[in-house]
Amino acid sequence: MNRKFYSFLFGIAVFRLGFAFFLPAAPQEAYYWNYSRHAALSYFDHPPLAAYFIKLTTIFGVSGFSVHLAAIILSTLSSIVIYRLASLLFDDTTAFWSAVAINLTFIYALGSMIITPDTPMLLFWCLSMLACYSIDRDRGKIWWILLGFFIGAGFMSKYSMVFAGLGAFLYFVLSRKRVKWFTTIWPYVALIVAVITTLPVLIWNYQNDWASFAFQTGRRVDEMGRFRPDFFFGFIGAVIGIYGIVPIPLLFAGIWHSIKGFLWGNFSNHALIVCFSVPLLLFLIPVSAKSWVKMNWTTPAFIGIFIAATAYYFTKKSRLVQTWGKISIGFLILSFIAIHTLALIPGIYFGRGDYFTGWDRLARRIETVRKDVPEPYFICGYEYKTASLLAFYLDDHPETVSNTIIGRPGLQYDYWCDPDTLVGYNAVFVYDKRNKLKSPSELADRFEKVEFDSGIHIEKGGKEITEFYIFRCYNYRGL
Repeated sequence: MNRKFYSFLFGIAVFRLGFAFFLPAAPQEAYYWNYSRHAALSYFDHPPLAAYFIKLTTIFGVSGFSVHLAAIILSTLSSIVIYRLASLLFDDTTAFWSAVAINLTFIYALGSMIITPDTPMLLFWCLSMLACYSIDRDRGKIWWILLGFFIGAGFMSKYSMVFAGLGAFLYFVLSRKRVKWFTTIWPYVALIVAVITTLPVLIWNYQNDWASFAFQTGRRVDEMGRFRPDFFFGFIGAVIGIYGIVPIPLLFAGIWHSIKGFLWGNFSNHALIVCFSVPLLLFLIPVSAKSWVKMNWTTPAFIGIFIAATAYYFTKKSRLVQTWGKISIGFLILSFIAIHTLALIPGIYFGRGDYFTGWDRLARRIETVRKDVPEPYFICGYEYKTASLLAFYLDDHPETVSNTIIGRPGLQYDYWCDPDTLVGYNAVFVYDKRNKLKSPSELADRFEKVEFDSGIHIEKGGKEITEFYIFRCYNYRGL
């Protein structure tokens, strides 16, 4: 079965490497690439590990492929760990089909090509589960040290890794056998290792008035208000959409089977899945009733759910379950093929959310405009996506600035540039119609003179995606 799994993994990795040559950089990838060329212990809106991996894969050149390569490598490693974990919890057959189903599912397939903080976090999430299993099987105290490192490294990827720490704690504390570990030094050694591993994030936050922690916690709390049925049902719809309307019933039947196995028998295989899956979902469901929950936030929890559903399929002798399982894997295969095929067909319209199209054309226009703007000048993209993609696509990858220069929050761009150091500079200012300035006077108030240069209409399949507006601005006045 190992040979079968590695043959599948090799095939899908080769496919992704080929696909990466044609897939443009996503806005988030361009933003994290910008992280990578501004070396820091951490960053305002996310920890640094995704940027560190991008730095490694772009050493020999910056391109869409080299940025995607980080995601492909990390997701391949995650697949190996998922296979190993599921084979230890259940058997090789369950492990193989768990890995296949996860790799074919839309949200994980997307994360295997687009590098975000979730990509390394998922690897360390799975490794943390593997460490817990190994500790339970008494495979050596080294696994306590590794558990601390994996949780710390996951936190260096994305803050939601705290739920993996919670999962590990629950896994040991909810068992009479495993709770005895807390009378030894080893859980506390793991905690110390985790803290040491996360020191870069802690130091950066200490040096910057805990700005990142405040942004990711206080902002979420501030966004919560009254019950929002549109948010709640949007969350339910997103879950169905990203995991597949056909597999969803089997996925929830599988996790329910594991919950019952855990509550009635306290079997460690079911306990591990429940502790690393259910708490995150129990947190996100009520949050979704008052605040918008992004689709990728659920992905760590569903790793265990996919394993549970696959195990349920192979243990349940019901004809309905067997039929539904076969239909579900067929659905995932067809969806995988359809999504990747459509992405490569020219002219297919994906709506205003298509942030892949038009940037190379915009960059060519900016190259022309900037030649006629007197030096010194800077290039500004309104909103972080525009600023990041301009820096990525322009030939010399210049430093760009964002909302900060007109007195609006620019996320990490606030830390890369002090607007008052640009006083007297000219500028090429670009904004995307999808992120249109709330008031044109915001721009006019900051410069002595503002001239509209041109608009670039971006469409696909005869339908508008967006329009870029370019301005020449003279003598920046600062804030």
